Amino acid sequence: MTDIRDVTNVLPMETNSAPTAGSTQLIVDSPHEVARWRPFVHWILYFPHGVLVYVFGAVGSAVALIYWLIVLFTGRPHKGLYDFAVMMFRYETRAGLYLVGFSEKYPPFAFSQGAADDGAYPPIRLELPEPPETVSRKSLFNLFLAIPHYIVAMIYGIAVGVVALIAWFAVVFTGRWPEGMRDFATRVGGYYARIWAYVYMVDNEYPSFSLD
Repeated sequence: MTDIRDVTNVLPMETNSAPTAGSTQLIVDSPHEVARWRPFVHWILYFPHGVLVYVFGAVGSAVALIYWLIVLFTGRPHKGLYDFAVMMFRYETRAGLYLVGFSEKYPPFAFSQGAADDGAYPPIRLELPEPPETVSRKSLFNLFLAIPHYIVAMIYGIAVGVVALIAWFAVVFTGRWPEGMRDFATRVGGYYARIWAYVYMVDNEYPSFSLD
């Protein structure tokens, strides 16, 4: 189950609603208004996080391989490795959405682990399922079955880059992220999270290609 929400577009009573247990949720809770000067300097402010995102990208491949091998030989996801992978993925999500201007609040250098979001960065919250105690070894093929999604995700990623560029021009002239554009980028982020959960074998329902 995946819930992708930009809560600035829903009723206020839903803003603090509790996530559904076992679901994958990307929740954006920040104003659409952004200071007009930010497009000129946000990438500079992002730089320290970018360095860590680069490091996590390199480490993440090794963690994913070891995690996959443990499941291959034991049939059990390694919770410690999974929690570490979640930490990296959540950190990258927070930093990336800050970079494109989803929030003026600077993301923390937070490294808490666990599927439940720790609330350290309220504008961006990412909830992921807890790993099951055991999984079928057939789930190891999720990595390969998701190949069509990798291709679609790449196309969506290019589209988000274009949308973010256009939106930054909108911010410069209007001081506001266009709602439709931000909603699209939020939904793409949720799509990435859905693929991630499938590849890590904590959600074995084949992901939909839809952004709904």
